[in-house]
Order: sequence, then structure tokens, then C-alpha cells
Amino acid sequence: MHSTHSTRGFNRFANSAPSTPLPPDRDIMEGLRPTALQTIAVPTGPSSAKPIEISNLQTIGSYNWTGAKSPTIIVPGSPPEWQNKATPYQVPADVGIFFIDQNGFRMPTAILLPLILAVEKMHENEGNPAAFDWAAEQLDIITDRNGLRKLMRWIDGANLNGGPDAAPPKEFRIDLQLAGRTVLFNRWEKRTRENYSGFSYGFNFEKASTEPAPGCEDSTGHHRIVKYDLNGLKMAVRFEVDACIPLPLTSTTKGSSSSSVDALADSLAGIAIASSKSQPPPSASTTRHGLTIKDGPCPGTPTIPHSSLVELTTRAERRAAEFDWNEAYPQLFFSQTPHHFLGVHNRGRGGFGSNSDGMGLEFKDVERGLQPNLRKLRAALDVIREVVVKHGRRGRLTLVCRAGRLQVYERVSQASCLPEDVMARFES
Repeated sequence: MHSTHSTRGFNRFANSAPSTPLPPDRDIMEGLRPTALQTIAVPTGPSSAKPIEISNLQTIGSYNWTGAKSPTIIVPGSPPEWQNKATPYQVPADVGIFFIDQNGFRMPTAILLPLILAVEKMHENEGNPAAFDWAAEQLDIITDRNGLRKLMRWIDGANLNGGPDAAPPKEFRIDLQLAGRTVLFNRWEKRTRENYSGFSYGFNFEKASTEPAPGCEDSTGHHRIVKYDLNGLKMAVRFEVDACIPLPLTSTTKGSSSSSVDALADSLAGIAIASSKSQPPPSASTTRHGLTIKDGPCPGTPTIPHSSLVELTTRAERRAAEFDWNEAYPQLFFSQTPHHFLGVHNRGRGGFGSNSDGMGLEFKDVERGLQPNLRKLRAALDVIREVVVKHGRRGRLTLVCRAGRLQVYERVSQASCLPEDVMARFES
């Protein structure tokens, strides 16, 4: 989820003037040769195959975008801190221009560069004697979580709204490139910002329910990078984080895997928050390939524990019972986000903060129901990777999904998605 402008520095407006016209949508076929190289069919497989599971989860980087005029990130970053406010409280409707893809807006020719540099900077910050070795990691795929969700919708054959009358999935595009043995999935959007006109409350729910972490007052969005094993496929996945549960002063949860709702309730129940609201000292910064990297407030410490991450969602009371977990759960699954807070409201007022344990028992039935599609996705990722590897490091391929049909096209330009010296880091 995304959020809006705030005088306290929590600013996810893409533009301060709601009426500012946005550029026209990009053509999904821009820069592509007109004839598809091949069509990728939705895979079929045995219904009793081994369950698709995520294992060996490890956080390898995090960063916050800032509101600076030139592209600037804070490494390591921190999500906004959940405030556990007494309910009900009123939230204004979302009005204005918001980011859809902040990475694409700020770094349009090198969308994965913040991911790469944040990971490397994190290892420097944590005192690792060697830089992060991308070649030695032997990753199969680097992607945004968004790309995995789009492929799941293609497999499901339903659009974002789901339901029995759902149309084919919304068309999408993912640009592909081979770096060493690793396939890079580059997010592509028709527009990186959207103009909202007051029919939703999700952005302002996040703004009203959280506070920026110390040192991240100018943050315009927090991103986290994890690596994991998806049934033998080694993945690095970037995703945006809405909020985190602040650690109590007496917390010993660093590195804890506990994410139960009971533990969550205990951690939120009237405890003092560890975060100091004092201003941190000025941070050092470096600029590489047009991206400025500022030291976070605690450069010598690991990132926020994964067990504290929260996904925020809102639903109107009249629609709360229709919440589509088959659509929403993959978002939690592909990032292994442990907590989901659903704000149920009536025109912006209501019982915000209905809590769910995203990785807990209550979602095991949802996950079991999604296993057939997860197995198809796992097989599809193999097919996509094989196509990219076959075309080699000079290949410039793109996935385009239209009317539910996924096809591979070749890009006209040989431009790389990352600078040459960064691509070289993937060579063994």
C-alpha cells in the first residue's frame, strides 16, 4: 500500500498539486519488435505434487526513498512505525497524486539499481569484510514482488477484483535480461503515478496510523529485499513495506520468528516504544550512477526484524465480508510478511487495525487452496528463465500479457537495465 503527504515528513505524494496533469500512459508495446517470439502457456502439472514453500528466508537489504529532488535513498531504511491508536478514528479520503511504482518513477532506466546498491551498502554497514558477491550467490531470479503477483493473476485468469464475473487479468509487461546466470525481472508500468479522487482511504489510513521511524522523516516509501528458496529456485525479491511493529524497550525479539497474533497483541499492549524521536546526527552520503545513498540513522545495526513487518489494507464495512484472500494472500506469501492489519471503516471512520497473522494457521486453508496455482507459477518461472538463458547476455526480451495471453517479445534497443560495471558483478 502507499500513502500521502504529511507535515511530519511522511510524504508519498508524487506531486503536491492534486490537479497537476500526469503524462499519458505508455504504450505497452513501446520499444518492442512487432512479432512475438513465442507464447508461454499456463503450465499444467500433477495435482498431488510437492507443496510450494519458501525456505531459507534472509533479509539482505532495505532502503527508504526520500523527497529529495535528485534520486536519494537511506540505507538501511525503516518502515513507518505502527501507532496502535485507539479506535474509532476518522481518516480523510485519498485525494491527489500517489506513487504506483516509485522505483520506476525515480530510476526509470535502472529500476533494479537501488536494490543492488542497497544490498551492497547494507553489507558494508553491517561490517561485512567483503562486498555482497552477486556471482557467488548463484541467484536464479531477481524480481519485484509485483511481478510474481502479476504472473499469479495471469495463471488465475482473473483480474485484481476477482469474483465469478472477473475479466481476464489486466495486461502487464515485464522486461527481462540475463546477468551472469541470473535473470533480472524489471518492473514496467504504463504509469508510475496515479491521480486519486476521493473514493479510497488506504493511503491516508497508513498516514494516520503510523509515524516515520527516526532518521526517516523525509521518507517517501520503504523497500526491503529478501532472498529465499522457492522449491529449488533461488530468488531475490524486493517489496514495499507499509509499517512495522515498534520494538518495546524490553524487547528481545531481534531475529525472532514468532509472529502469532497473541504475541502481537502482547507487544502492542501499552508498552513504551524503543524509538527515540530525537534527531540523528547528519548522515554521510555517496552518489553512484546518479543515485545518492545516505547512511541510515543506525548504519552499524541490522535492519528491522522481519517478524515485525505489517501489510495494511482497508475495506468499507459493506464490502469487508467479501475480502478476497485468494488475491491478497500471495502478496503476503511472496514477501513472507507476517502481519496483516485490515482497517474496516464507514466513509473513513471505523475500527482500524483488525489484525491477522499472515503466516499463521488461519491462512493455511487459503495457502492450500492456492497450491495448484503456485505450482503452475513455479513451473512458469522455470520456462521464463530457460527462454532468457537461451537468448544469452545480449538478449533483450520482454513478457507481455494481453487478454490473458502471455508472449515473449524482443526489444529493439540493446540498452542494458543496469550499468555495465554493475552487470559485471554477476559474472563468476
